[in-house]
Amino acid sequence: MTTSPIQRRQGRGRQRGVVLIIALVMLVIISMLAALSIRNAQSSEGVSGNVRTTQLATEAAEIALRICESSVIANVKSPFTALPTGMTINSVPAGTPLGVTTTNWDSTRTGIYVLQDSDVNGSSTTYQRNPECVIERLQVVSSTGTLTTTTTYLITARGFGPEVADGTGRPTGTEVFLQSTLEVE
Repeated sequence: MTTSPIQRRQGRGRQRGVVLIIALVMLVIISMLAALSIRNAQSSEGVSGNVRTTQLATEAAEIALRICESSVIANVKSPFTALPTGMTINSVPAGTPLGVTTTNWDSTRTGIYVLQDSDVNGSSTTYQRNPECVIERLQVVSSTGTLTTTTTYLITARGFGPEVADGTGRPTGTEVFLQSTLEVE
């Protein structure tokens, strides 16, 4: 059976139409995969940026904690060594320690020491708002009910991410609290 040239052309035309449809479907699939890949990359970049900001806030809080600890140790070991200007050792009032309540950090600001730019930023400006700390002297009672001879301090530090603006109220952005208990005999 022989086919006419007209029938052959119609068959080829149908085949070309099918190839076109398959090519368009493949193009749509590849475009969707590319869009998902770009979205995933942007999401990963956002997550890594948040991790970096949190890490910087943690480092700022660690700086505040170490500076306050070393100042207390120096002052207790040698009473002639003065605390930095503005740093005070608070007595824990009856009830909740000062460093635990956000009201104290953001409103009353009792006994809060704000670190100097040179302590935190060095030669470059990373932080807009410097970290802070509160030092409190604790009365420690032994298991027998008597006061111990050691002097115990509760030091609470608060660090901020580089995106937190300078100020004294409630911060908007990354905020990290660290706390240590220091015993000095």
